[in-house]
Amino acid sequence: MVCVAVLIVALTCGVSGPADKPILIIQDERPQMDVLAKFLTEKGKLPVTITDQQSMAKDLSPYKAVIVFIHKDLYEPTEQAIIDYTKAGGRLVCLHHSISSGKAENKFYFDFLGVQLSKGSMDEGGYAYKASNWTLVNLNSKHYITHHNIEWNDQVTYTCSDQPAAEKSYPCTRLKDDSEVFVNHGFTDGRDKTVLCGLIYTDKATGKTYMQDRGGWIKSQGKGTIVYLMPGHCVSDYQNDRVTQMVLNAVTWE
Repeated sequence: MVCVAVLIVALTCGVSGPADKPILIIQDERPQMDVLAKFLTEKGKLPVTITDQQSMAKDLSPYKAVIVFIHKDLYEPTEQAIIDYTKAGGRLVCLHHSISSGKAENKFYFDFLGVQLSKGSMDEGGYAYKASNWTLVNLNSKHYITHHNIEWNDQVTYTCSDQPAAEKSYPCTRLKDDSEVFVNHGFTDGRDKTVLCGLIYTDKATGKTYMQDRGGWIKSQGKGTIVYLMPGHCVSDYQNDRVTQMVLNAVTWE
């Protein structure tokens, strides 16, 4: 019994806050989420609990928002719990590798998100992940998630990948070399999503630059909402206040 109690304490980090519904983070890589949780509690004044798939509650309805940061397998009970939670009116925030190739084995998850990851070469549209610096581009600068309490530190010239498109200057933030970018996330739900951010990645091997409107988006699902944000691979991503403020905004956006 002592070992079980210690395990639960180690996997669950509760922080008291104002009289508000708590935020749940479901993760399988803790260091990044410790940085994020610290920001949410200190800057957002939100009560945050960090857990893993083995220890998470079956009923997610008590939570104001559920943040998913799962790198490896998405267990079937977790898959069903977050789908049920969202469709019933919950706010699901998926970070970085919450959309990665391993999740394609899940029965419902990608259909629920409205995404697909095609096989094949990156240059021909196949999904790829690249450890690299890259640029997150704010394509929807008037939206609360990309605007509230955020000062974008730079501008970049960008051409949207979703037509019609024209080259324009957009606010951006640059992620460091220890970050990771995903190329060729595909949408399967047409224009049902609201795109928030794009990405710019230059492949060091070929010199080809990819500009894709996949760095962040919103999708309604049932009575609830999904928000996806691509940054978050490493601790330094969450030390970027523009990234962590976007996560906070995704939780608090009404």
